[in-house]
Amino acid sequence: MKASYIYYKCIRGILHLFFPHADNIYEETPSDEPAVFVCNHSAIRGPVIMTLNFERKHQTWTISYAMDSKTAVNYAYHDVFFSRSRKGKGFWRMLSHIIAKLLPPLLIYSDTIPVYHDKNIIKTFKQSVKALTNGDDLVIFAESPKRYSEYICELQTGFIDLARLYYRKTKKALKFYPVYLEKKNAVISIGKPITYDPEVPLDTQRDEIAAYLRDNIDRLGRSLPKHKPVPFLPERWYEGYAEYENDVYGYWHMIGSGER
Repeated sequence: MKASYIYYKCIRGILHLFFPHADNIYEETPSDEPAVFVCNHSAIRGPVIMTLNFERKHQTWTISYAMDSKTAVNYAYHDVFFSRSRKGKGFWRMLSHIIAKLLPPLLIYSDTIPVYHDKNIIKTFKQSVKALTNGDDLVIFAESPKRYSEYICELQTGFIDLARLYYRKTKKALKFYPVYLEKKNAVISIGKPITYDPEVPLDTQRDEIAAYLRDNIDRLGRSLPKHKPVPFLPERWYEGYAEYENDVYGYWHMIGSGER
């Protein structure tokens, strides 16, 4: 057994100690057909809760920079520690090198699909369609930095193109489920889905599907017992990266370029 896999299992066991079991609560019982579950990020909490407790067989979209020890240094420096808004940048750079060694094995063994923000995005879509046709769900954290409410940011819309690709492959209409994740109440709240319509141009549906998912994630969050929502990005991020609030692709390009 590889040391990296043993490390992954140990970290997973430790996370179980800090994250209570989260019940999967559906507004509508899903079919056995594979689907896409679009979640709020809730900082690191969302991915951890879904990895530990989502009961359906799934693969998760994960930013490619976090999965390679070389690119993970700059990823950690900006997207984990938000180092532009901190003093002592040498210290945060040192910690970023440590995170870059520890993070990739956790992601690789968590059934992830790397997401690229360049021409390699075609690899993401091909791997995703393959996962769906093999019967796996996809879990996607699609929030952009643009703020919408205390429960959810605006959603990026590129992932919705999966529906057209999947329909071309299978002639089946893909469903997208809104999901709200929250640690205090220990729930994975899953709303009613919206279904891609192959008879309607995707350009017409893209914003409609994204708005439906965003609004229902927000609704699911508001419907839970009182809790303090954890935003996708903390205020510190907006202090150091404000120019990227409406330019998520520019942000990832900056990280990929190695800028400090």
